[in-house]
Amino acid sequence: MDRQAIKKKEQSFKKAYIENILLWMVMFIGFVTLFFFVVDYATIVRVKDNMDAISDYGSRNVAINGIGADLTSNINGMKVKAINNVSADTNIICTTNANGAYQVIFITQTTNNSYKFFGNNIVSKRVVFNENNSNTITCTLNITLSN
Repeated sequence: MDRQAIKKKEQSFKKAYIENILLWMVMFIGFVTLFFFVVDYATIVRVKDNMDAISDYGSRNVAINGIGADLTSNINGMKVKAINNVSADTNIICTTNANGAYQVIFITQTTNNSYKFFGNNIVSKRVVFNENNSNTITCTLNITLSN
């Protein structure tokens, strides 16, 4: 083989190296994006599951014990780290309606601005039988997510 043929062959290989590097960069960026999507989605699923548990507990606690101060301390004990602490005076709002429906409605809600792939409201709602009286008690718990 002469020198010109070798030089031509080397030049054609250089283009392939650049394309190969670009291909690996695109694949790496795709995998990193997929990784962060899975992590954010798993966190949102964990938060939603925990909000369901909080709604279950809150509705049963209000139905049996009424609206009490121990509700917030018990909710703070069962929440995951992605949820900020709950305070009774700012986060939980309960209203009573004497309509004879014998129910407790407990709504846990948050607006998600922390996670990149899901920017929407997350809501959990539970309705149970009111065992104290015939009133309808509606409690709304507004939680915030920590980063």
